[in-house]
Amino acid sequence: MGVQLFPTLEGYDKYYFLRPSTCSVDWKSIPHKLDELDALAEQLEVASLSSFMNCTRDDFPSDDKTKDEFEQDSDLIDGVWYYQGQVLWSVEPQWFVPNQGLVAVRSLLNHLRFSQDEEVVADYDQDWNENLEQDYRGVIHELEEMEKILNRAVRENRLFRICISG
Repeated sequence: MGVQLFPTLEGYDKYYFLRPSTCSVDWKSIPHKLDELDALAEQLEVASLSSFMNCTRDDFPSDDKTKDEFEQDSDLIDGVWYYQGQVLWSVEPQWFVPNQGLVAVRSLLNHLRFSQDEEVVADYDQDWNENLEQDYRGVIHELEEMEKILNRAVRENRLFRICISG
């Protein structure tokens, strides 16, 4: 099946935007480029997509035995489990303001579209544009879908988070 990173809105079924009837993407492109997108977000001085990711123990794509093992080697601080200094999962879902997500998504989209259209070479990665069209077409499509969902969150006055599914 593969890892998926997908948005969900507060008050919605978590998997609502994974259903083909409500969404036109499979949410598998962004996870493959997440490190590059986060580096780009840093360069653009906007929040990274990773900063909006949050999963609870129930969300985490693993069996209970594995989750128990992680928790044995982890620290619980203010309702969040940390494993080797990295966020593992939170006890309760953590939600984010959609306008913050929109700034990040739109900045990434604008850069990717400009780079694709103008074949501009990014300063931090000379290979960025050589593979952009083939590697980032799916990412751009998923970011466009995420932008629609975040606009919906703004209209409906709902918070959002990005979840992981494996």
